[in-house]
Amino acid sequence: MNNFIFSGKRKINLKSLKNTRFLYKLTKKPHITPATIRDSLKEFFQENPKVFSDKKICVVIPDNTRDFHPKLILPSISAYLKKTCKELDFFIALGLHKKLSKIELESFLGKKFTRANNITQHCLENTKSIGRIGRIPLYLNSRLFSYDAIFTVGIVEPHLYAGFSGGIKCIGIGLAGKKTILTTHAVKFLSRSRVRVSNIDSNPFQEFLQKAVKKTKLPIYSLNIVNDINKQIVFYSLGKARKSFLTTVKFAKELFSYKTKERFDILFVGCDFPKDKNLYQASRLFNYVLDKRPLVKKGGAIFVFANLDSKKKSKAESNFEEILHRRGLSSSYKFKKAGEHRAFKVIEASKYANLGIITPNKPIKNFCIQFFKNFTDAKRYCRQVYGDSARIGIIPSGFSFIPK
Repeated sequence: MNNFIFSGKRKINLKSLKNTRFLYKLTKKPHITPATIRDSLKEFFQENPKVFSDKKICVVIPDNTRDFHPKLILPSISAYLKKTCKELDFFIALGLHKKLSKIELESFLGKKFTRANNITQHCLENTKSIGRIGRIPLYLNSRLFSYDAIFTVGIVEPHLYAGFSGGIKCIGIGLAGKKTILTTHAVKFLSRSRVRVSNIDSNPFQEFLQKAVKKTKLPIYSLNIVNDINKQIVFYSLGKARKSFLTTVKFAKELFSYKTKERFDILFVGCDFPKDKNLYQASRLFNYVLDKRPLVKKGGAIFVFANLDSKKKSKAESNFEEILHRRGLSSSYKFKKAGEHRAFKVIEASKYANLGIITPNKPIKNFCIQFFKNFTDAKRYCRQVYGDSARIGIIPSGFSFIPK
């Protein structure tokens, strides 16, 4: 099925729409098998005995908002490192995200893995100051400095601030203190021209990350992977952190870039699993399609398909939604609390286009996003506002797309 859009794990057929263009390309690269990755990991650890043998090692991983195939990759890393290192811990880089419950942790990593390994979730209170990067106070998890080496696992995909996720972001932000995260996510910092999606060159956000990890004075290695639009691994790079990241970004940029000169009246954007579950993550897509070069006309509409749930939220997610519920927000309001930077970006997007989310689980009404129970309701709204001749663009997976 080629004419589709993601809504979580589901593919919805949108073939019946008129005046429509689908914006995506299928990779011709073959999927990478689990055996290939296992063999590469085994070879890598065997070739670097001085780094890992008889050492205390920390493996830093993203949380469950990133689909890096943990059940496929982590058991192999655990098996090989346990044969050689003195002590092994897995660290979940939460940043300001909520802590995972026991049930969520077992669903994310697997029961067998969680019971067989030491797994720690980042705690904002357990950080220490290690100086400053320019005007940014640098606080990192205190336990980091008890290790001899760090190994990160990440998924490389377009990111609104860092350009691309993956690499050392899970250390510089994921294991950082509250002051560090709030400063790097302040409106003033994020409003710099080169802090934008798909850009890592002279990006102040990326530059901060590089300088921050150097402060640890620890050897850092990485496994970075790239998923295609169907969440299959099509590329990976394993080695020293910076080199691995740059190699993977080069591939990802080529894979996800799509050339188009059109601007549409209406844009439907797919949000795939696992980011479809909360508004904080799904709302990023409004800015993704407006950040580099707006793909929708001013006054047009952007609709994101998602499957929002109402489970327990982090403080950042609650702050984000609380701001969006305010109708009388002053133009001079200072966005300082955790999560409010996302609200600022959504509000900015709403000044350019009408924003909508298509989800069966409708959240509390807010002043800049409309919610539609299904695609039929969204189409009815489009006909009423934009007419039958409106030009429609469809991006099946917004997190796997870079306008070029």
